[in-house]
This record gives sequence, structure tokens and C-alpha cells, in this order.
Amino acid sequence: MSTESLKLQLIERLLRTTDEGLLKKVADLFRSEKSEDENGLTDEHYSIVKERYEEYKRGEGKSYTWEEVREMVRSGKGGAA
Repeated sequence: MSTESLKLQLIERLLRTTDEGLLKKVADLFRSEKSEDENGLTDEHYSIVKERYEEYKRGEGKSYTWEEVREMVRSGKGGAA
């Protein structure tokens, strides 16, 4: 089935449906897709990264080398920050 054919089938089904629950689920799906970029990151994820980067620039954050990270994980000290 082609993408265009699938789109048309979905549009037709949406036009025919009276199931408000289904319509809300579809709307939620579109909203969640809209809040993610092409990498699948939400605005919340970007905020966390930005906050941690700002801490790092101020000298408040800590960075690790790949070797340090690998050793922390192997020793069981690699918990979430």
C-alpha cells in the first residue's frame, strides 16, 4: 500500500468516525509527534540538556571521559545523575 493510499484511507476513516475517544487519541498522537524533533527528542529533553550544558559552562557540571564512564558502569557506579 502506498503512502498516499494510506493517507486517504485514514482521512476517510476520520471523516466517518463519531468515536470521540478515537479522535482524541489521534489528536494526542499528532500533538506528541509535533513536540518531538526528527531525533525523537522532546522540548523537555532539550531543556535538560541545555540546563546541564549551562552548568558545565559555569564550572558547576562534571564531564567524564569515555573510559571513566565505562569504568563507572562496570563497577556499578553508573547511576543516573
